[in-house]
Parts: sequence; C-alpha cells; structure tokens
Amino acid sequence: MNKFTWREVHRLFLEFFEKKGHAVLPSSSLVPTDDPTLLFTNAGMVQFKNAFLGLEKRPYTRAATIQKCMRVSGKHNDIEQVGPSPRHHSFFLMLGNFSFGDYFKEEAIRFAWEFLTSVLKMPGDRFHFTVYKDDKESADLWRKVSGAPTEKIHHMGEETNFWMMGDIGPCGPNTELIWDRGPEYCTCGKENCSPGLDNDCDRWWEVWNLVFMQYEQLNDGSRRRLLNPGVDTGMGFERLVAILQDANTNYDTDLFLPLMERIRKRCPARELDISQQEKLVAYRVLADHARAIAFLLADNVIPGNEGKSYVLRMIMRRAIRFEKRLGLESRFLGELTQAVIDLMGDYYGELIERRDFILRATQQEEERFERTLSEGEARLEQFIADLKRAGKKVLPGVDAFRLYDTYGFPLEMTEEIAAEQGIGIDKDGFQKEMARQRKRSRTSSLKADIVSVRGGGEDPTQFVGYEKIEAEGHIQGIYSEDHAETELIFDKTPFYAEAGGQTADTGRIENIDQPGRARVLDVQKDSQGAFIHRVRIAAGAFDRGDQCRLIVDAARRRQIARNHTATHLLHKVLRQVLGGHVIQAGSYVSAEELRFDFSHFEKLTAEELLKVEDLVNSVVLQDLPVKTEQMPLAEAKASGATAHFEQEYRGKALVRVVSVGEYSRELCGGTHVNRSGEIGVIKLVSEEAVAAGTRRIRAVTGEGAIRSWRTTEGLLNQLREELGDEPLAGLNRLHAELDDLHSRVGQMTEEILSSKRDELLAHGERIGAVAIVSGRFDMEIEQIKRLADLTEERVHPAVVLLAGEIAGSGIIICKVSKDIAAVDAKSIVRTAAAPLGGSGGGNRHFAQGGGGNVEELNQALRAGVDSVRSLLINADRGDD
Repeated sequence: MNKFTWREVHRLFLEFFEKKGHAVLPSSSLVPTDDPTLLFTNAGMVQFKNAFLGLEKRPYTRAATIQKCMRVSGKHNDIEQVGPSPRHHSFFLMLGNFSFGDYFKEEAIRFAWEFLTSVLKMPGDRFHFTVYKDDKESADLWRKVSGAPTEKIHHMGEETNFWMMGDIGPCGPNTELIWDRGPEYCTCGKENCSPGLDNDCDRWWEVWNLVFMQYEQLNDGSRRRLLNPGVDTGMGFERLVAILQDANTNYDTDLFLPLMERIRKRCPARELDISQQEKLVAYRVLADHARAIAFLLADNVIPGNEGKSYVLRMIMRRAIRFEKRLGLESRFLGELTQAVIDLMGDYYGELIERRDFILRATQQEEERFERTLSEGEARLEQFIADLKRAGKKVLPGVDAFRLYDTYGFPLEMTEEIAAEQGIGIDKDGFQKEMARQRKRSRTSSLKADIVSVRGGGEDPTQFVGYEKIEAEGHIQGIYSEDHAETELIFDKTPFYAEAGGQTADTGRIENIDQPGRARVLDVQKDSQGAFIHRVRIAAGAFDRGDQCRLIVDAARRRQIARNHTATHLLHKVLRQVLGGHVIQAGSYVSAEELRFDFSHFEKLTAEELLKVEDLVNSVVLQDLPVKTEQMPLAEAKASGATAHFEQEYRGKALVRVVSVGEYSRELCGGTHVNRSGEIGVIKLVSEEAVAAGTRRIRAVTGEGAIRSWRTTEGLLNQLREELGDEPLAGLNRLHAELDDLHSRVGQMTEEILSSKRDELLAHGERIGAVAIVSGRFDMEIEQIKRLADLTEERVHPAVVLLAGEIAGSGIIICKVSKDIAAVDAKSIVRTAAAPLGGSGGGNRHFAQGGGGNVEELNQALRAGVDSVRSLLINADRGDD
C-alpha cells in the first residue's frame, strides 16, 4: 500500500471529485455564520445545511470539501479524550462529498469504493461495512460494488448508523467503511471480534461515513421526508492519513510528527523516551491543541469568558498546563502555533494572513495565565502558612480544588509545592469537589453553573424580579459556608440570574433572623431552576432556613434594562437599514454597555451607521410603551414575534413576549424599561467583525451615553489646548511639519547611504566587465535595499551582495544587473543563507534571504561572494 503524504491525500481527494463533476469549495469558517444551533462547525455538511433542507438554491448539485471541524462542546465533545486517545482530536479535517437532490446511494457507494481502492490503492479485502438495520439497499450495493461476503456487512441500530447533525436539522441512515487493522490490534479480547459488536475495539477504524439525507428532525422529535434526498459523506483526514502511512496512531503521521519533534527539541529532558504514557499524553495534547488554537484564532475567535471564546481559552490553558508538565520554558505555545502555520499555511492561507494576530493573541493569553498561576501560588502559600499555624499537615480537598477552579492551578503543582514544605493533599476531597463540578449544569455559553447543594424536595426558586426589586425569601441551600464567598439559594428572589446575554443583578442581602449582611456578586440558574446567589459576607452569618431581605441595586438594574430594550430596537433598525438577512447572532447586556452581534458580510459605512443611530433614537423619542405577555410559542410566532434561538424555548408551555409599541416584538426573558423614552439616548460606540459573516455593534445608553460624550468633549478640549481653537487646522499644521521632517530625514539618509556606497566601491573587485561589491551593514532592511540600488546604478554592470543583522537574525540581499546572465541572485542568496540555517527567494536580478545563525553572518557573506566569483570566472573562460 502506498504511503501517501498528507498533502498528496489532500490533493488527490479534491481532484478525484472534481473529475466526477463536483464543485470543489474551500472550507467554511470554524464559526458557523448563520446557525445559532451550533457553537462550532462540527461536520462538512454545516455550510450546506440550507441546501439539504431545500431553503437555498446553489448553482451546483454536487460538491466536495475538506472542512475544518471542532468537536469540543455539546453532543460532539472529544476534548477529554484528546491525549490518552490515539485518534481523537479537538480540531480535525473532514473530507466530504455532497449531493443535493442529484445522486444518491449507489453513486455515493461507488465513488467511495473507487477512491479508496483505485486511487489510494487500499486493499479491498481489509474493509468491513456497517449499514442501518432497515437499509437493505445499501447492504445489497456493497455486495455488488465491493464483492464483500455477507459476513462483512453488519446491520446496526440507530445509535451507530443513523446520523443527525444536532437536535434538529437534516438527518438520515448512514453506512460506514471500517478498516481492519489486524488481529494484533484487538483490544476487546473477544474471539468473534468484529465491527458488528460495536464495542470500540481498536482493531477496527472507521474510515468513511456515508450519510443519506432523507429526513429533517423537527423540534417535536418527529421527522419528515426531504423533498430532494441528498448525500453527505465524512472521512476523517487524520485517521485516513494514519492508515495510509501505516502509523499506529494519528500522531505518528506527517500531520503531527513535525510538531512532536518541535516539542522534543525544546523539552529539557528530551533524552527520555516519549513512549512513557504520561509524557506521551502531554506531547499529544500540545500538538493537537496548537492546531486548534491556530485555526480558531485564524477564524477570528479570541480567548474570553463566554461561548466560543471560552472554549478557546480552555484549550489554551489546558495546553499550557501540559506544557508545564513537560518542564518546557514559558511561552512555548506561541512557538508551537508558529510550527502549525509553517506546516499547514500553504493549504490554509488564513493561517499566514493572520500569523501576527495568532502569535500575539497566543502570547497574551500565556502571559495572562502565568499571572493567574502566580496568584494561585501566592494563595497556596497562604493556605500552607495557615495550616502550619494550626499544627495541621494536610491541605483540605476543597482548598486544593479552589486553587484549580479559580486560578487554574493544576493539582500536580499544588502537590509538588506543598510536599516541599511537608504538607500533604486530601486527594479524595479534591476528587469529590471535581465530581461535584462535573454534575453542574452549564449555561449556553459553556460556563459552569454553581452546584445547588440542597436537600431533596424543594421547588425551583420563584423569580419575582419582573414586578419588584426587593423581596423576602428563606434560605433553601448553602454552599461553601465556611468561606467569605458563599453561594445561597432562596425560595424566591428579585435578583435576575444571568441568561440570554443579560448579565446578572447585583445588590445586597440582609438577614432578618440573625445579624448578617452580604453583597450579591453574581447570580446563576441551575438546570433545576434554582437561582444560586454568589455573595461576599460582610458581617454576621447565614444559616439554612433564615429569612432574608433581598435588595437589588436599582440604579444598575435600570441601566441594564435600558441597554436590553435598546438591543431589541437596534435589531429591528438593522434589518430595516441593511436588509432581512440580518439575524441576531448573540448579544451581551451589562450596565456599562450593550454588544449586539448580527449576520452581515460587509463593514457598515459611515452613512449606514448614522442612519442606524438616527432611526433607533427616533423610536426612543416616540416614548413607546414596553409591554410583556405570556403565551404559547406557536401563538407568539403567529403574532409576529421574532424567535431567534428558538431551541431555548422548546418544551415550555408559555413564552414571554416583549413588545415596544407596534415597532418591535421579540421572545425574551430579560428585564426592560416601561417606555422607550426611559432609554434616554442610544450612542453607537463601535462596529467591527467578530467572525466571517458576523458583525458586532457596541453601544451605550442613558448615563453611559452621557459619559461617552463627556469623554469625547474632554478629548476635544485637550486638543484645543494643544492645537488652538481650531484643532483641525492645528493638526494639519503638525502634519505639514512632520512631512517636512520626513523629507529632511530622507535626504540625510540618502546622503549617508551615498557615503557608504563610496566606501563599498573603494573595496570592490572586477572580473571581466562585471564589478563585485559586497559588505556588511547593520541597518534597516529598506536601507540595505536602497544601498544595493545606489551601488548597482554607479558601477553597472555589477553584482552587489550585502549582509546585515536585524532583530537577531541575519539578512542577505543580492542585486544583479539585468545584462549579467551568468549569475542568478536567488541562487546566490540561497547559497549565502545556508550557513545562517535559512533560505531565501526572489528572482534572477533581486533576491533576499536570511536565517537565525547570525554568528555565521560573515561566513555567509564570504560564501556568497565566492559563489559569484566562481560563476563569473567560469563564464569568462567560456567566452574565451
């Protein structure tokens, strides 16, 4: 079997399907542009979802892609398996061919078999096939196309052979091609081991999954037939390359080995065998996560605390933890993402285009996490000091877990530091806290809710915050009551729990039954409907059953309400100004500002932004009433209420509809003003891209708008003090002075370079009619280039070879007069760059190169000159 490189497989797949009449399309972004049901693109068919549903007409009926995918959340979440598993990844590539009402089962099966056995030359007798239990047609086709005996075709249930993209959307039965790695790889220990047992035995590797899109999964759990059935196939690129390269794991292929080797070279104990399991897992995690980090950043995801940004930060911090396990120097992750760019940038140009951003963002996150670790170490030292004063020698598990959960402090580091001072760790207690955390429900933005530590039988918290901002309630549950920061659960509360993009209320709690005061810092709602109030106790105590007075910060609530109602108006206005394609892609509402993300493919012009701001404020000034109603979802939609993120309301008997006069009507659970006039004014602050096809507007309202204007006014006054009463005129004057200075500097630079050119010419040599001029000048690269131009112009025909050190690297510049045929500048630069450990590029008459071994720069210059001299001498002899 041929051992294809990953680049060859990449090329052959697309070429094959192009010959079969498929439109070859680029991978879509990892961030779905118009699908709120998905956090990340997790399959090749995501960009074709509407085509399968018949909602979108494409200029082609068959297509092929190699799609970037992430499976780190929701139904498809492989993150915990990355490292221990030889074939699971957070980021991976998916080969796929698709049919939209064109060909169906027979052609899909024939295409798959032809590509694997004829193009890639994979032995057909090594394959088994799984089909859906009721799909006799696919079973018959495999017997016909491959000649496989009946015992190699396995009929499976819905869990294995019925594919669904998500809880709703296109779906259908599928058939899989399974590769037999051989009995030596069997891990199940069964004599009758086969893919039909569905026991995840490592002998059997799924190669290709052919999905026959026949249905649409609906909200109510039912399925309806698609008018035009289609084909959606997916073949894991990394796994296919591993098979073709006869590799034991995906990490033993040319997709990962360059990254693994980079880690090995930097590892302080690189003489150790990386087959050691603990070290091997760390190598794999770093290699896998570096790819995910580079590609997520290239698709404009930035590290943060919610949604996609949270996932990226989690992946980066997981990688940094494993980096430290290997004893690698700080900020190695940036070097590894650079290796990913070097490895894959020629096929995925966004890596090169966003190189600077990728490296800068990685560095900043590493620095931020290092600071967090420093804070965690200081907290651990305090814990240890407290233990020693109390005569204790074991750190409680809850404290070790707080270091892990709050500061990202790995348990292994806690153990190591504590052991140096004779302190042990309550590992059982730590694991109990970890298990408790894993049971917590998560919000849609993937942030873990605080666990509800309640006795059984209590009802969910009654939220009374729509009607009042102060109420009395009894404590139903307490978590971490021995610490200054505590989580309290009440039977009723006026505090809004963070949801729907709206930040939680803050305020205070007063204990009525005994002395006790606390400040509410945050509120989250768990999956059982309990509101968990994270509080900082200021004085006294709080016990289960105590009656308390809960008081929301009224001024902050009002400002949040202004901003939330403003998002509804902004959404409506954007659709008016830009078009009906505008769909909300997310929002964030706090007391300070509002952020509104929406689908749109171009930067808004200054005129569009002014129009949006004028229109939205015209609605504010109408002082329209803001009303809320409860009704069934179907009735709400029939009334004209927009229902983006509809899946959040699925299963609810009633939904809440918020209307601003007759202008805006949306499903929403947030808090709002009573009339639009209470918003005061809406001031747009910025507009930017957050992902491919997604824009973000930031805005402020009310008091925030006043602060924004005062800041602008203050800046204008400062400019007037510096530049006069007419700052624009003063600024133009400064620009003129700056242009004059630039001109003078340029003139002086030209004079200096002319002087250096004369120095060069004094030490040049001639071979025949050609001058050879060389020298070393540690200047800016543009100045070295200009010096080469000046020199070649003066002694034409000439070969000019210049070297210099710039930012710790050696640079080589070569310029060859156009009428010199014997010398190729690009070849000379590559010869000279070799001692520097680098290379170069250009053309016959001008080339540039360099490398990191700057101490060899003089030798590099000599090597280049020797090569020029040899070429010219040989050419001169040839003329004779």
